[in-house]
Amino acid sequence: MLKISYLVSGGIITNYICSSKCRHCSYSSSPKWPDDYMTPSMADDIFSILKSLGCFSVHIGGGEPLLKPDKILDVLEVARRNNIKIEYIETNASWYRDEGSTTAVLKELKDHGVHTLLISIDPYHNEYIPFWKVKALIQACSKAKMKVFPWQIEFWNDLDAMDDRILHSFDEYTQLFGQDYPLKLLKRYGINLKGRALKTYKSMMKKQPFERILEESKPCKLLSGIYHFHVDLYGSFIPQSCPGFSIRLKELVHGADPDKYRIFNSLESIGIRGLVQLAKKEYGYIPKAEYAGKCDLCYNIRNYLVLELGLDLPDLKPEGHYKYV
Repeated sequence: MLKISYLVSGGIITNYICSSKCRHCSYSSSPKWPDDYMTPSMADDIFSILKSLGCFSVHIGGGEPLLKPDKILDVLEVARRNNIKIEYIETNASWYRDEGSTTAVLKELKDHGVHTLLISIDPYHNEYIPFWKVKALIQACSKAKMKVFPWQIEFWNDLDAMDDRILHSFDEYTQLFGQDYPLKLLKRYGINLKGRALKTYKSMMKKQPFERILEESKPCKLLSGIYHFHVDLYGSFIPQSCPGFSIRLKELVHGADPDKYRIFNSLESIGIRGLVQLAKKEYGYIPKAEYAGKCDLCYNIRNYLVLELGLDLPDLKPEGHYKYV
């Protein structure tokens, strides 16, 4: 059985819809996603299970969780009832309109036990969110005595070199800082090359022969990792560092059937070789000669199953991860 009996640290994905479609987003969030948000009853189920697994604090992310402040307050209230601490809420500052309305939201968040906002600061977000909003939100937090976790502060000068009232494309950053800026940015940020981030950088990655990737195949134990996991609004456990995979949290805590979650199990127990064998035998997958590493091969198979064959597989959820990349 696929089972987890202990969890250390992780986050809650309250929604996948986002005000931006950032190139580095490993979750493939964008404005195209359904306008779904975690319900209080789902939050109650999740928090009670997390407590039973020894996890008493989480962060909240998305998508952009503060697109609907009223919805997040319901989730925060449930967290408080379950004695789950909220470490911080991730935000891209797109919801900032003016100091008055923002201060009101910050007060509500503090009243519901939130004392820190992680605010995104990077060129990826700056394609969709003007830097003045980030600055204004930070200033509003300071006045409201809301702590700020700037992610990442080292990009402040890069953004500040531009006009902060308008959006700036990647091409503008490349013109200002050099043609190798995207690759330097990849290393400076420490991006998880999954989802849209893999799509963005795949062409810049060194290709490897298909057979060599199989020769180096090892079980993907990160899929059952207990650190930096996420649970989304649909009640699915999202493994650390690997969005696009899911197992119902309720099933995972009691023991999920590996025959139901065959894609997940093939990778967790065998590795990419196991997934390739399954995809070729059961679904007629035909490999290419080379890929940009094992994750590229893995995504190629998953996209084939979800997008080309249109399969409804329980471990490749939500489908939006593949549709809206």
